[in-house]
Amino acid sequence: MMAVETVFLLPGQGGYTPGLFAGDGSPEVREVLDTVDGIAAEFGRGGVSGLLTRTDSPSAADLVRSDSFALQLAVFAAAVGSFRVAERQDTPDVVVGHSMGEIAALTVAGAFGLADGARLVCHRSEALLAHCPSDGGMVALELPAARAAHLVGAVADRGLAVAVCNAPRQTVVSGPDGAVALVAKLAGALGVQATRLNAPFPFHSPVLALAGEAFGEAITGIRQHPLRRTVYSPVAGGYLRDDTDLKALLVRQLTTPVRFMDAVRELHADGATRFVECGKAGLSGLVRRSVPEVATTSTVRTRGDASAPAAPSAESAPVPVVEPAPAAPVLSVAGVLDELRELYASALGYPVEVIIGDADLEADLGIDSLKRAEMLGKVSAHFGLGESAVDGRFVAQPTLADLAGLITEALGTAPEPVTSEVEVLDELRELYASALGYPVEVITGDADLEADLGIDSLKRAEMLGKVSAHFGLGESAVDGRFVAQPTLADLADLITAARPSAR
Repeated sequence: MMAVETVFLLPGQGGYTPGLFAGDGSPEVREVLDTVDGIAAEFGRGGVSGLLTRTDSPSAADLVRSDSFALQLAVFAAAVGSFRVAERQDTPDVVVGHSMGEIAALTVAGAFGLADGARLVCHRSEALLAHCPSDGGMVALELPAARAAHLVGAVADRGLAVAVCNAPRQTVVSGPDGAVALVAKLAGALGVQATRLNAPFPFHSPVLALAGEAFGEAITGIRQHPLRRTVYSPVAGGYLRDDTDLKALLVRQLTTPVRFMDAVRELHADGATRFVECGKAGLSGLVRRSVPEVATTSTVRTRGDASAPAAPSAESAPVPVVEPAPAAPVLSVAGVLDELRELYASALGYPVEVIIGDADLEADLGIDSLKRAEMLGKVSAHFGLGESAVDGRFVAQPTLADLAGLITEALGTAPEPVTSEVEVLDELRELYASALGYPVEVITGDADLEADLGIDSLKRAEMLGKVSAHFGLGESAVDGRFVAQPTLADLADLITAARPSAR
């Protein structure tokens, strides 16, 4: 067993953010973009640097429909470029790629040159376009992998498979459209959240066997080099070595499940306490749901994540990852509650999804008065309550939701100004993903709230209450225009306009 402290995570699908490198003219990021554009030209395709440097670039959902080849190459460039951003400040002990992010992980680890890494992505995309059936899809289930496997078995379609095990209660199933739709229907009948993913292909399923064969034949001439960094593969289920046939692994990956949760837990057992997400695809949240007492950061900042660097904008370059800071200023009751849930889950050794806001601390979670007092000490230190926590009201709160309300009142803090529509949209996506139980990559800015995400008028009004509290909109949210906005991008524009001081 090797000693591990810091792990860099490189996303796959979901890792593309329009304008991710806007304003970053650094040589290391520029080299990535120029090299990837050059390889795209070799394949008779247009470059993708514009997708990552212009904030008005097409969304991932648009590219899934119009140009999946460009999307895959942009995902690769985003991961490698974000790794270089993170590397300005820190050095990883281990690199892990999620799904297609394994190509980026092997590239930054030196197994393939940057140009060859981009070629691998291009050959992979061409093989998928030529040999993948057009009727495949993926669905995320709020279930453990073992229970998801039972649903797959019940459908009994040879093309259907458990594709990704992300967290204790997030598993992705992949395969033919009809079979995936039936899984989603069965899940709904059981009261399980099922979300169709915005994926261009049914990754990690038997459906891609022919594409895998074509991919393998196309990359025979690409040379593998010795690894300069340690890489853990969630597909291989362990650390990679120089004598591992990495091209064969990438071929096998198309039809083999990604066991991300197992990878995180093994790395944690080996000593990993810091996970740095190179980009923003929700991997940090999956880590926190899978293991206790770890710090997670990202090269893209979101509200409430004080330890992560600032988000890129047209005026400033992405800032490198820094060490996690002490508890950030609390922004809302919902934000406090999320922090409390993670704090209690970590201290008690529970999965975070067990710690719900309205669970009775004693009756439901078994936290007696002695343990409650001990936890209050941790809460006081985390939120900087000081003498406030001596107030007996804190011990008397029966649920975390009640405690969150009291902490927010005691701190009396207000939301920070939001600086741009892009930041607002990122926060809205995370807020809706958390409230609805969806993976954050599903919540795109241009998705229709009702038609695409299934949010009816009643749920929309409920969510608007959360949005109003989160952004401090107050009376502004009474305006009927807020309810009428069909997409989160439209809502983000309206929120920013309603808070002119934030511009």
